[in-house]
Amino acid sequence: MTTANKQGFTLVELLVVIGILGILSAALFPAISNAVMQANMTAVGTRGRDIYVAITGANTEREPLGLGNVWPKSQKEEGTDSSDKDIAAQAFGNSSDYFYYLVDGENIGKETWSPYVAGLDYSKLAGAGVSAKSGTGKLEAVNNMWCIGGNIRDEMEDIIPILVTRNFNCTKLYKDLEDATETKKIESWNSSTYKVPFSNKAFVMIRKGGAIFKARDKYASVRVIYQGQSFKTSISGSNAAQLTYLGPGEEQGPQ
Repeated sequence: MTTANKQGFTLVELLVVIGILGILSAALFPAISNAVMQANMTAVGTRGRDIYVAITGANTEREPLGLGNVWPKSQKEEGTDSSDKDIAAQAFGNSSDYFYYLVDGENIGKETWSPYVAGLDYSKLAGAGVSAKSGTGKLEAVNNMWCIGGNIRDEMEDIIPILVTRNFNCTKLYKDLEDATETKKIESWNSSTYKVPFSNKAFVMIRKGGAIFKARDKYASVRVIYQGQSFKTSISGSNAAQLTYLGPGEEQGPQ
């Protein structure tokens, strides 16, 4: 009777296999990373669209009742009753305070809970590395990935971004734009403050007309963001509040 000669991999063979796997991983990593980012951008865009639908739905419901729209304001209108607790009578300095008020965060879980919008919760403010708020208490910037347009008026152009992922610095956006054909890239990132979502690699916006716009950093040019359309939101000689952007922790006034 003979005994079978059982022999495993030699060290050289094992190193060759490891080397091949390393080469394959390096070749596939960019494609995998791009696919993951694209999936995250799509999910974030859907969440932003849900926020837009919830707010516009609330505005449609309130209009025949003679109530103001629920888009955030950065300053109270003249003649506003200081005792008026309605969201249209409030002023906000950041989007976290606004969203907290919008969903009636103070009363979540209580019988008195009465949000201004339907179908909107903290999960719509999270994703792509931004964790959703849990527990009670104020909404913090760390759990909110959105900058939101403030002082929005019906007559403003539909091309204007009104929801922007927080990694994009909205101070480089425009409240008036004459030359929409400009091809210069907008170097506008908050990635040192907000590493997620997308760092300085990509961004997602929701336009005033409801369209989702998602793009890589190389497409952050004036012409692409505004699709070659000029507009004017400021009103000369008026005390009306100007278009602004409320970031998760601060106001970011456009140029």
